[in-house]
Amino acid sequence: MRKRLLLLGLVLVLVGAAALVAAGCGEEETTTSTAPQTTAAPSTETTAAPSTETTAAPSTETTQAGPATGEPIKVGLITSLTGPSAAPGVSVKQGAELQVEYVNANGGINGRPLELIVKDDGSDVAGMVNNLTQLIQDVKIDYFVGPFIQYGQEAARDMCEQAQVPMVGAGPVTLEQLKAKKRYNWSVMVSAGPIVAADANIVLIKAHGFKNILAFGDILTIHQDTLDLLVQKGPSEGFACTKMPDTFGLDQQDFQPLLNRVLEEYNKLKPDAVFASVNPIAAPAIHKGLVALGVKVPIVGSAAAAHPAIFAMGPEAVEGMYVTDSGGLVNPAGLPDDFPVKQLQLDFFERYQAKYGQAPDFFAAVGTDFIIVLEAALKQSGAPEDKEKVRQALINLKNVPAMEGIVNFAPDKTDHGIDGNTVEWQVKGAQFNFVRVLN
Repeated sequence: MRKRLLLLGLVLVLVGAAALVAAGCGEEETTTSTAPQTTAAPSTETTAAPSTETTAAPSTETTQAGPATGEPIKVGLITSLTGPSAAPGVSVKQGAELQVEYVNANGGINGRPLELIVKDDGSDVAGMVNNLTQLIQDVKIDYFVGPFIQYGQEAARDMCEQAQVPMVGAGPVTLEQLKAKKRYNWSVMVSAGPIVAADANIVLIKAHGFKNILAFGDILTIHQDTLDLLVQKGPSEGFACTKMPDTFGLDQQDFQPLLNRVLEEYNKLKPDAVFASVNPIAAPAIHKGLVALGVKVPIVGSAAAAHPAIFAMGPEAVEGMYVTDSGGLVNPAGLPDDFPVKQLQLDFFERYQAKYGQAPDFFAAVGTDFIIVLEAALKQSGAPEDKEKVRQALINLKNVPAMEGIVNFAPDKTDHGIDGNTVEWQVKGAQFNFVRVLN
């Protein structure tokens, strides 16, 4: 029955996901304030805690009875509610709001509720900067989570560093940022970066015995960075990866020229696998097109394709496709019982389904992880009103179960908190079927 939940909200997901390829939605920028909800406890309040031990209290604890009623702790969130990133940006908002509701219904932070103040950046860095300036200077937020847009992360970290506001961001960090070795003391990035993604792909490659790989991707930095690492590491890992220079934007609709180019390289290189690191809207058109052109080797997608939106052209369009998934949220019921965050995900999955009437996606998990990580730091600090103590707790968090996996930070490692828990799925019969844990 749980697997059926994956497709129950598919129509709503696909309608929203179409905004990924839109140049903009034409709406005015909106600003919303989400007050803490304390009237009802989540429907799955007795779900067992994750099996992995943690030094910070898991977000699903229910030891404090009743809702939080003290002075609110102001948490700013900037995400994309309009513009080309609106569809995933709304999922981020919903995931964060759901987790805030859960925290507040179960005692809050030492009896104090979280107040989530949401701002729309319009999928634009300038919008993000203006909103964060307002949150810091006028609203006087205590803590910040976000932004959603990857290209706004560095600017947000710089601003929070200067204002000394503890921040939990998403990422993923880029290879360029890692190379710069810039030290941040007031912010952390949760999501796995290209090094973790490449490591997972190498495990997948070896497990399948691939030796000659043809690869291409869209313009997302995480895709390009990960494929670059596969090209670099291939010779020492026993395989060759040829990355095509051809790429495309999120608004691409006609994929035939790209498919023709891939076929040319496919016939020339005769690879034993094709890696198509593309967004979930492009994935079905590309997979279906390659199969129609006669590509018979396995086609492997990135974590972006671990999303219900890949069924937009019908399940048969992606039948047989392999995808990676950071945390395995696309089908928690299909994960092995010893997967460290399975129970946490099942609980979240059902609460999200009950509140929003659709299955959560990876972006909802990101919004949830913002709050899970911040909550862990606030509780571990022992003094949620003391930003310095919270900062220290944040950059030293260990073994915190989150939707994307187990989170760990250190003062010299704040660029990504997820170092593993990547899962391989194969799409069969309109389902994501578990293959293996990759790292």
